Amino acid sequence: MTALALKVYQISATLLLPFITCALVVRSFKQREYRQYIGQRLGFCPKKIPAGGIIIHGSSLGEITALKPFIELSLKELPEYSITVTCFTPAGRQQIINLLGGRVNYAYLPIDSPPCNALFLHRLKPKAIVFMETEIWPSLIAQAHKRGIQQILINARLSERSVKNYQKISALITPTLKKLNGIYPQSDDDKKRFELLGANNYSCQTLGNLKYDLKLNTALLPAISVIKKQLEGRCVWVIGSSHEDEEDMLLDIAAHLVHANPHLLVVIAPRHKERFKCLAEKLDAHGLAWVSRGAHTVPTKLTKIWLIDTLGELLTFYGAADICTVAGSFGHAGGHNPVEPALFKKCITFGPNMQNAQSLATGLLIANAARQDSNTEELALTIQRLIKNTEERCALGQNAGQFLSSNSGATEKNIMKLKALLAD
Repeated sequence: MTALALKVYQISATLLLPFITCALVVRSFKQREYRQYIGQRLGFCPKKIPAGGIIIHGSSLGEITALKPFIELSLKELPEYSITVTCFTPAGRQQIINLLGGRVNYAYLPIDSPPCNALFLHRLKPKAIVFMETEIWPSLIAQAHKRGIQQILINARLSERSVKNYQKISALITPTLKKLNGIYPQSDDDKKRFELLGANNYSCQTLGNLKYDLKLNTALLPAISVIKKQLEGRCVWVIGSSHEDEEDMLLDIAAHLVHANPHLLVVIAPRHKERFKCLAEKLDAHGLAWVSRGAHTVPTKLTKIWLIDTLGELLTFYGAADICTVAGSFGHAGGHNPVEPALFKKCITFGPNMQNAQSLATGLLIANAARQDSNTEELALTIQRLIKNTEERCALGQNAGQFLSSNSGATEKNIMKLKALLAD
């Protein structure tokens, strides 16, 4: 039954390959980058990448950011291996370039179809593949297992909803998990969920969350200083990584708060590049005085909203903020990484839907290092209170910084596991 499930999956993926490729081309009409390097998505890896190294995979920008400490330590601890970092999205690819430059090789991970997987693995012949969080690819993992390639899933996480969905296809997922040499969850709750799906007890071990090991990039400090100087002491509320299904609600709150607090500047950074134009239109519809970061326009005292329509600058604006709201948590996206503003010891808030970073959110709340609102009405009250209460903002920020310091160390533990596997 399990062999049949994998075969059906692989045949389906192969038959769908032309349609998936066409879908990428269609998407490229809105985002040109999806048409670039399309050969890599079919398994044609760049010839300049040396074979016999380690592949480290993170899906998109957020995962690549979280992987940075792990990749940095891999370069230091495993200098005999070439490191190739893979991703799926153009934003992830650009983040690899931004964070790691020429120190690693990079490419798109191919579509999970047997011919694409075979081309990719034949070309790179990796000694190990490191997957991040929920990246479970049955065909690739099966083919790598046949070739004797070591495979681990680090910073592994599973929500209750994901477990229920995976249980419906357990004939495919359970054997896939058993083919992994190691599964290293973020928390004991995540460990229990993986074991519920059939992961081997001996290979599943809680090692903590890599995101606690993110370090403050001091290269950002001059840009942060410039922004603070430009804003002339105004109170700055940053809404980071917003999604379409929550933006109207967030803009309604922003419009109310900037009228009630003339010294407030709201900075909003959409999660995806394709949202830039649409969000600009929404700001016009709300009648708000706004400027664009991409147009290099500096806010004046009359500016109410600063739209961050550039890539890779959210951390800089978190550093310049007084209050940081991690978006993606008021819609269906499941939230984003609340550790990023904690790096700067900032006051953090987020919404009810933090499934993608549940252990982080829970830890911050227990440490009195963040505020969670069950809806946008509560958010409006929280932000209004925080605007007025400097002491509460500072206390939350200090607690967030202490929380990170107290929970670091997962990166080194995961590297030790990888080194041990490579030594076998």
